Amino acid sequence: MLKRLKRFLLRLLLKLSLFALIAAAIGFYLSPYKYQTPLYRWYYSNSDYNDLLVQIKDKQDSLKIEYQAAKTDSDKEKVLKKAQHTFENSFEEVCKYWYGTPWSYSGTSEIPGRGKIACGYFVTTILRDLGYPIERIKMAQAASETLIRNTVDKKFIKVRIKKDFGDFMDEVEEMDDGVYILGLDTHTGFLFVDGNSTRFVHSSNGVLKGVRNQVAFSSNTIRKSKYRVVGKIQVEKWLL
Repeated sequence: MLKRLKRFLLRLLLKLSLFALIAAAIGFYLSPYKYQTPLYRWYYSNSDYNDLLVQIKDKQDSLKIEYQAAKTDSDKEKVLKKAQHTFENSFEEVCKYWYGTPWSYSGTSEIPGRGKIACGYFVTTILRDLGYPIERIKMAQAASETLIRNTVDKKFIKVRIKKDFGDFMDEVEEMDDGVYILGLDTHTGFLFVDGNSTRFVHSSNGVLKGVRNQVAFSSNTIRKSKYRVVGKIQVEKWLL
């Protein structure tokens, strides 16, 4: 009887240990801390990043040709939908290489995982690497609203001052899927809306100083800001 009890307790302990190990692994995978591990940086190497940018450029050039060859509004709309999907996927892939790159107020790195990068430089560097027309240095040093107004057409910009955080996020959740630049009191980054969730992708001077991807609703930076301006990246400009 005692032996059976011991075997039962041993099996139970092994199962609980395995469960705890799996739970810890899942938690770590979902945690932003993974971006700061050597394994993550090894997997997302700089050489692969350069290859990715070449692939994105090839896709962009191909879509430009398609868009220019489109003869009807319907044909152009089909190309734009394809381009929107390609741009969003490319944005996600490019950002993966930058996660974990350290933040600095004066950071200007152009290589993911090396040096440090400020919030404004992160936004303009990502857009430049995606092939989106932008003055990287000038706009990185500008106020966030200036950056947005020089990058996005006026009709795609929303300015909200002292609006309740919950109401603001409700409005964001209702926006079309896409990549947006978000300007705050003293910060800037991207909002990525994909229909399932809204993510805040930015280089932050927070507990984890660096580039991170977090649920937008969980961001104290967005919550505390009295000023919020949002501008949607237009895929049409990407095809010019």
